[in-house]
Amino acid sequence: MDWIGREWIPSSQGALLLIYTATLQDVEQFEKSLSRQLIIAVGELKDVKEEQVLEKGFLFLEKTNKEEAVRWLQDKLRSNTLVGIILRLTQLPEGNITSFPQFVLDMIEHIESLVIPIWIDSFWNNFFSPLDSSYPSTSRVIVGAPKTLHEDWRDWLRKSFYDLSSQALLLRPEIEENIGWQAIYYLKQRKNNPIFIDGHSQKVLTGKVLLGIALRVASWISKNITEPRIGVLLPIGAGAIIINLAVVLAGKIPVNFNMTAGSAMNLIAIEKSKVKTLFSAKILREKLQDFPWPKRTIETESFLKSFSKLSFFFHIFIADLLPPKTVATLWGIPKRGANKEAILLFTSGSFGEPKGVPLSHKNILANIAQIKTILSSIPIKKLLGALPIFHSFGSTTCLWWPILGGPLTVSYVNPLEIDKLATLIEQYQIELLITTPTFLRQYVKKVPPEKLRSLKIVITGSEKLQRQLAADFESKFGIPVCEGYGTTEASPVISSNVIDPFQTLSSTTYNQRNRPGSVGQLAAGISIRIFDQETLKELTLSARGILSFKGANIFGGYLDDPLRTAASFRDGWYVSGDVGSLDNDGFLYIEDRVSRFSKIGGEMVPHGTIEEGLRKGLQEVLGEDFEIAVVGIPDIKKGETLAVLINRKVYNWQIRKCLVSQGFSRLWIPKHVIVLNSLPKTPLGKIDYQRCRLLASKEEIQSTPSSAAPENNAQEQDNSDQI
Repeated sequence: MDWIGREWIPSSQGALLLIYTATLQDVEQFEKSLSRQLIIAVGELKDVKEEQVLEKGFLFLEKTNKEEAVRWLQDKLRSNTLVGIILRLTQLPEGNITSFPQFVLDMIEHIESLVIPIWIDSFWNNFFSPLDSSYPSTSRVIVGAPKTLHEDWRDWLRKSFYDLSSQALLLRPEIEENIGWQAIYYLKQRKNNPIFIDGHSQKVLTGKVLLGIALRVASWISKNITEPRIGVLLPIGAGAIIINLAVVLAGKIPVNFNMTAGSAMNLIAIEKSKVKTLFSAKILREKLQDFPWPKRTIETESFLKSFSKLSFFFHIFIADLLPPKTVATLWGIPKRGANKEAILLFTSGSFGEPKGVPLSHKNILANIAQIKTILSSIPIKKLLGALPIFHSFGSTTCLWWPILGGPLTVSYVNPLEIDKLATLIEQYQIELLITTPTFLRQYVKKVPPEKLRSLKIVITGSEKLQRQLAADFESKFGIPVCEGYGTTEASPVISSNVIDPFQTLSSTTYNQRNRPGSVGQLAAGISIRIFDQETLKELTLSARGILSFKGANIFGGYLDDPLRTAASFRDGWYVSGDVGSLDNDGFLYIEDRVSRFSKIGGEMVPHGTIEEGLRKGLQEVLGEDFEIAVVGIPDIKKGETLAVLINRKVYNWQIRKCLVSQGFSRLWIPKHVIVLNSLPKTPLGKIDYQRCRLLASKEEIQSTPSSAAPENNAQEQDNSDQI
């Protein structure tokens, strides 16, 4: 076993080693590698029989009297004995932080000796393919700093284990590699297997075909493009996949631009990224007349046709026959990528000007490993790739994950063509659908149940999943919908609910990792802190505040923007801007974004909470599908006031009555109502709050006239307008 922090373990005095999780094999190796004799006790068992524990001579705490166990532990520590308590003994290695055995916590709170948190990591050995035999597959022990128990020791212990879990992934040598180098190995492993199927053109890219074509294009790029970043403006499909991989194999950085963001936002992105060459398509050049096209814009289809078939066949032959290391050497692809920029994405701009987010090789490889752990209980062989790759959700899950050993991916250019997507799911028997709630609602409306029978699970992200929508989908299709959470800066996946489809609905294991209303448990290898929204003081993990993260998947800072970078990090923690909390079982809850609060009358008013109240109260009157956004706008008297944008005809008095009946404060009731045919959206169908705010901030707000209110409610509306 490799050790990190062995010096924290005392050489002679008594101490309590708290090991979060371990297998019997881990414990055996741990004892052998320890220089002192260790007495072991066990908290909970998972798929391990009690007889196995007793045979090893371990004390099984769950079967002991609490008072006797406390006396036993105190006696051992006073006699300078080293005692190890394994909180959870498991059959298979685990890497997630969930709940702590309560009886163990109650037992150790009386201890005055040193307490040392320990993480035994054999978990990640199962999630990295042995591309390099020089990497050891042995377990690693990571020792945290010892402490004597103090007032907030339970919170300290939780934070310590999250930190150790994060460190375990950071120490893996596999995530130090170059994604181009790994792509060669993974595509060679599956050289005769389909990697992508373009659902639009029906083109099939096997491992050797994709690698061979990408190598040929990479050679051209290396000779003809000198700048480090290369633009891509293409929908997901064969062309976009080949170009992105080729750019990386050429040692360059792909920058996928948002074709729906508008010319002003894209001009900012192009200027910030210093892109001089852009790969796109003829049809897009004709359609997007106002896009700020660089002088050197290459039409991908004609570009690929310019190469001879013999040239492609030769490179496919090389991809088929030459060893991966030889291919990497010939193309000058280094093995190490680590913290170097691998791809560049831009935030959607839904809360302001788009920011450049460079993601490193380590970021991407770590997040792909984390995605594998989330879905470890559900073998996924086929994925529908219909999310745009200029968005981090689509880039990682629908582009790089399939290339780097993930499932066969059937891509399609337009996530709005739900009928076509459903046909592809049925045709190719797709098992995993990753989408957004906005798109999911269209499946409920338009798709017959038999079309989606092959799906094992649906995961949604990008916006809040309404429980009624999840229930409607599950009722119609019999397929669970699990909500996840991520940010571009986290590459992007941070957490996700997940179910075990091989268990019965009534079993406890079916929903053990799924808690509706939450966004799931943190992915393995991510640590968390929560800071006060106003003072930025560190809070307990159960408190409500700004969610902040550390981990191998977290980016290093915004592109050429030291001010925004400094504002987004606190003592090394990425401050997400999302407000939420963590429950005792490790489930994460998101309340809103910091930018979606208004300070009114000295009180922080969350826009999302008001939206939820309005959805709940107006659903019976307006139906389930209405769109709503609450935004803050300048107010001369109060500094800021609230406005509601909605795509249904509704009156001020209805808004007020709805919220008052649910106990909302008068300060929280919006003053203005703006009725639109449709609310502004981002490319993923998420409400664009920046544009909503701009609309609501116009000098003449087109509110619903008070005279339109029913006579018996006129007084209610008058009072509302005075708030």
